[in-house]
Amino acid sequence: MIPAGQAMPQLEVENWSFWSPEGSDPSLWLKHWQNAGVAAGVGSPPVDQVPAMQRRRMSRLSKMALSTALQVLGENTVDYSIFCSQHGEIARTRDILNSISSSSEISPAAFAQSVHNTSSGLFTIITASNAPSMSMASGANTFAYAWLEAQAYALIHPAHRILLVDFDEALPEVYRQYSADKVCDHSMALLLRATEHGGITLSRSDDAENQHLPQGPQFLAWLQSNAGDLSLASDGQGWRWAR
Repeated sequence: MIPAGQAMPQLEVENWSFWSPEGSDPSLWLKHWQNAGVAAGVGSPPVDQVPAMQRRRMSRLSKMALSTALQVLGENTVDYSIFCSQHGEIARTRDILNSISSSSEISPAAFAQSVHNTSSGLFTIITASNAPSMSMASGANTFAYAWLEAQAYALIHPAHRILLVDFDEALPEVYRQYSADKVCDHSMALLLRATEHGGITLSRSDDAENQHLPQGPQFLAWLQSNAGDLSLASDGQGWRWAR
């Protein structure tokens, strides 16, 4: 339980990894998607670190998540992992629903890996990790709430290392009319730890601007820059990252 009145800790980004079809540089990703009418890139995430046994059954989304998670982890171990995705395995779920509506047979493997914590579960299996893991979805503010979860955990366990993985893929065509945001393929992983100086904190903001883009890659583009505080808003909620 978090002590009343105690300030959230600063978090240090020890390492990060990013992948999108537009490239592995989040700053270039941001420049690409800030232009009106641009098309999504084409590509697949590198999965050399994923064992072939698991790789065969994994969806493209899970491959994206595991690719960046394993790359950022390297030889390190983590005490807690947070896998956050606004829509999760929505493409695989759509395919299952199509099979049901057409009275076709449903793939047992696809059904088993259509849940929101698929990537989190695969990560713990592949890394043989017994550390606790959280799967989160909070609409367009998913990354912000995952960061708050990391801060809350670090407050109680200041010496622990945290893995935060943020990932999503473009919505299937049938669902795009219901989203005002640009949901595009991306996956990123952060290796975080509490620090007393030089870290990053997150707080609420009343003057943030809605970019209609995923928050995670925007955060990474800001992290690479020398800009001041990062203020973003999604679905009427404003956030400010400060360093």
